[in-house]
Amino acid sequence: MSEIPYTLRISRRSRHLRVTVKPGGFVVVSAPPRVSSGSVERFVAAHRDWLHRAIARMGKLKTLPVSGRRDYLAHKEAARRDISARVALWAQRLSLSHGRISIKDMRRSWGSCSANGNLNFSYRVAFLPDELFEYVVVHELCHLREHNHSRAYWAHVHAALPDYRERRAALRAYVQH
Repeated sequence: MSEIPYTLRISRRSRHLRVTVKPGGFVVVSAPPRVSSGSVERFVAAHRDWLHRAIARMGKLKTLPVSGRRDYLAHKEAARRDISARVALWAQRLSLSHGRISIKDMRRSWGSCSANGNLNFSYRVAFLPDELFEYVVVHELCHLREHNHSRAYWAHVHAALPDYRERRAALRAYVQH
């Protein structure tokens, strides 16, 4: 058995062995049917150095308790209520008005702000710790003043959340998948 623990996933669509490291440092080997356990062990051993580096990097990341279309559909409306309430609170504090709020199954970003002032949020934002949830909302609302990441933009974020740098760094530890 390999010194690196892994989960073997047999996939009929797979033609080759493939290894991925998930957030939290979990290793998954995908293999085609009828692959020998010896082949899998040799494959993992051949990628040992890369795996150790990837496990160290991905082990620092945190996952949220939701993922995929089924969770999105199950939690979309509750997320809309939570996010809309937080946006209303911060929009009032910052004296800002916004367009419509959309809740989406975004995987690459936590939120966005359109040129028309519409706000889009990943439903996963509602599952973040409160201080990070708040940071995402403030971040997008500040784009209503500056539609970029200029010094002027970050000055608006800093005025609202003086500890935004720490919150931003903490948010990087979370992964959407």
